Amino acid sequence: MTHPLLDLSGVTLVCVDNRTPALALQALQRCRAQARFARTVLFTDAATAAGPLPAGIEALPVAIRSVPEYSQFMLRGLLPHVQTPHLLVVQWDGFLLDAAQWTPEFLDYDYIGALLRNEPADRSVGNGGFSLRSRRLLVALEDARITPTHPEDTCICQDHRALLEQTHGIRFAPPALAARFAYERVPSPGATFGFHGMFNLHRALSPSGLHDLLDALPDGMFVGMDARDLCRALLQDRRLDDAARVLERRLHAGQHDRRTRQLQLKLAALRVAQRLGWSA
Repeated sequence: MTHPLLDLSGVTLVCVDNRTPALALQALQRCRAQARFARTVLFTDAATAAGPLPAGIEALPVAIRSVPEYSQFMLRGLLPHVQTPHLLVVQWDGFLLDAAQWTPEFLDYDYIGALLRNEPADRSVGNGGFSLRSRRLLVALEDARITPTHPEDTCICQDHRALLEQTHGIRFAPPALAARFAYERVPSPGATFGFHGMFNLHRALSPSGLHDLLDALPDGMFVGMDARDLCRALLQDRRLDDAARVLERRLHAGQHDRRTRQLQLKLAALRVAQRLGWSA
């Protein structure tokens, strides 16, 4: 039975990606498979175009060469392109999971994203990789007293939260609602509307979908902490072939640090235990 698309006609779907635009396009498509947006925009450089765009998705050129430049654009570059009351920001590794988890209450706030780890309640909302923001927030971010810094979600939700709330009346979602909206490094008590994080992809995608995505990623994506944490999570779930796939790409990228060696040893131990029928 086909369910009707969630009506988000007051929301612009946005992704900014010059590094993996084809994967960003897939993330947009996953969102559009469950919801109808007013407009869908992929900001990307023409030199790294994602290929032919499906109907309903437009690409706009943007020259971003670093993560700090991404933050600058997210803070000060989006306003001219968003005319709807809200925008949904997604990334290649953060997209809509379950439209049935949507509640109109999300739209009562100017910013909502997954809870940030190890932060008090008034600094815990939230992660920007999958986040719902208001145009009203974009206007407030033009305030000259706000200094754009990286990462952009910390700039909004912690560094300048008091100014945004007190001077501009910006409303950040309460932590309990943010936990229903999405998860990243703080586990959610139940199903969520969306998620963010490479280390959560094994929960969001089918095994074949995960394989295809890993194969499409450039080597540089396997160097950092997120790929390491994905490998660790796969080992915990006893998905040994998938963990080996991540480790192989990590080693190929030249990452031979202590934590990577520990993951290799853990994988080897689990392989032996599997062959002998032991639990490890």
